[in-house]
Amino acid sequence: MDQKVEAPLFEVRLTPHRSLSPRGFVIISWILLLVGFAHGTLFLTIGAWPVVGFAGLEWLLFWWLFRRHFRGDASAERLSLYRDRLMLENRDAKGAVTRLDLQPYWLRVILEETSAMSSRLYLASHGRYVEVGRFLSVEERSRLAETLRQELARLRTRS
Repeated sequence: MDQKVEAPLFEVRLTPHRSLSPRGFVIISWILLLVGFAHGTLFLTIGAWPVVGFAGLEWLLFWWLFRRHFRGDASAERLSLYRDRLMLENRDAKGAVTRLDLQPYWLRVILEETSAMSSRLYLASHGRYVEVGRFLSVEERSRLAETLRQELARLRTRS
């Protein structure tokens, strides 16, 4: 039996901003490896050979911490609007996924601006408040709130 999979009317995936790309990480790793090798060679030539091991350990520690950072933060949110529900999938930093379905006709989008530098975005329905986009900037939260309001209004006028 073929079940027709319903495509979302609107979908957005939110991820934390990363200032260092994987390519940038490789470049920085090679630069630090070359600098560490140069320092190690210098200390080796003046007879301070134990420093070479510490320079290598320092680079390995840097590499290990950054690799762990890149793998460790898998957090993301996905908002998918269907005719009968708004599905919120939240993946935490360790990769565990929680899913929440909200009824779109009663859903309110609340942007709480606490100051010029801070805001919070909530989805509210039937007494339940869910914060979304914690890792977004104030401007990104504002744009997301406006987009969600427009999409919800569009859905409500279709029915």
